[in-house]
Amino acid sequence: MSNNKASVKPINPVKFNAILQPIHSCKLSNQSDASPDLVIFVKSALLHFESRNNIRQSWGNSNCFRYSGVRARTLFILGRSGSADWENSSTQNLVLQEHIKHNDIVQFDVIEDYYNVTYKLIATLDFAINECSSPRFFTLIDDDFMLHPSNLLRTLAEVTETQYLNYIAGDVFRISKPMRFPSNKWYISYSDYPYNLYPPYPTGGTIILSMPVAKLLSVGLRYTKLLPFEDVVIGLLLYKLGISPVHLDGVFAVRQPDDHIDLISLHGYGDSSFSLSTWNKLGLQTVCNE
Repeated sequence: MSNNKASVKPINPVKFNAILQPIHSCKLSNQSDASPDLVIFVKSALLHFESRNNIRQSWGNSNCFRYSGVRARTLFILGRSGSADWENSSTQNLVLQEHIKHNDIVQFDVIEDYYNVTYKLIATLDFAINECSSPRFFTLIDDDFMLHPSNLLRTLAEVTETQYLNYIAGDVFRISKPMRFPSNKWYISYSDYPYNLYPPYPTGGTIILSMPVAKLLSVGLRYTKLLPFEDVVIGLLLYKLGISPVHLDGVFAVRQPDDHIDLISLHGYGDSSFSLSTWNKLGLQTVCNE
């Protein structure tokens, strides 16, 4: 990317500060100078303590990637409460204690709300670019997904150097229509989006992207009209950049059979006991404990 300044002023100039962030955010540990090849940003919510612990005990464990020679770091992305006294709330105190114990939480000064997910995306990408200079890839994933480390690494290993420059992948929706009914969760007005179709976009539950694309998105989001749906906004920006997202058959937005050999990630694992039992059925705990 060029260091030349843009001649057009950004329409989204706001920057979101990190309230909490790990010591040595993009090092493998406090005791290590090694930097990760892959950073996994898990989009979580304040009260999802159990989901985060569940992930730490399973696919969020860096040992799940180490066997292949890939150095990975898992970080949890949180916003904050919208209450006036949020800093002194019991929930914030619990998050602080969790942060001190695990050193893997990045909390932004963004109010936790479904319609603020695009702001969390901007904050996360800015953090990734400014704090993490070494990773080749980033993964953005919701905390109710289960990730298959081996299959993710196999997918990344198949990315050619030519593909790498424009690589962004996931469960791509090629044809998606805006919802025009006000009662619908994904409602969007004609004034906000007047077109009949969205550009192709990877659904927000699991998005895999290269460092060059992360940089392009980080800058481009400053100059793109924001909608409440982060994945659609990514699709709009990719369309403007002339980048076509790669569809991955192994990324599932709905639950699939547990023994699916090609799965990369599956949605529907917000229930902690179910998630861990599925993890054990797949036999992945043996890889992560080696």
